[in-house]
Amino acid sequence: MNTVLSAVRTELQSYADRGIFQNFSVGELRAGKAEFRFSWLTENPFKMHLNTDKGELEVRDILPSVPFRSPMDKALRAFLVARCDSSIPIHRRLDAQRFSFQCKTRAENVSIIIGFDSRDAGDAAKTSIKLLHEIFNNFLLDGPYQNYMVESFNIPEE
Repeated sequence: MNTVLSAVRTELQSYADRGIFQNFSVGELRAGKAEFRFSWLTENPFKMHLNTDKGELEVRDILPSVPFRSPMDKALRAFLVARCDSSIPIHRRLDAQRFSFQCKTRAENVSIIIGFDSRDAGDAAKTSIKLLHEIFNNFLLDGPYQNYMVESFNIPEE
């Protein structure tokens, strides 16, 4: 679906145009799939895979070295559920009625998958960026993961 790709690309490009992302690139659509790459928040680029057939955006390998069912893995999954709660201010809340959220751990790398309806593709892209921001600024930095940030992302200890 080219309209889904266009909506996601437009939304992500707006972040690049405002200087939020660096090195933004889009791979061509093949068999209903495309890849977006951009640098933001860490030294390593983010890779976002769009599957237009399934209506999914997968932000791949956002957290390295997190074993499946480890305390950190469980905490991240609980964090995702908590971000959908009505007690969270609307501007920070994840809309679980429009989108589905799941974690996938493969080879100790955690990816986040956002499921969406094709008419919500642009908002799904915005939500994925909002979620990345929440993970890095609230789950990791405000949580007990300062050492993890230093070791995995080369963030200064200060």
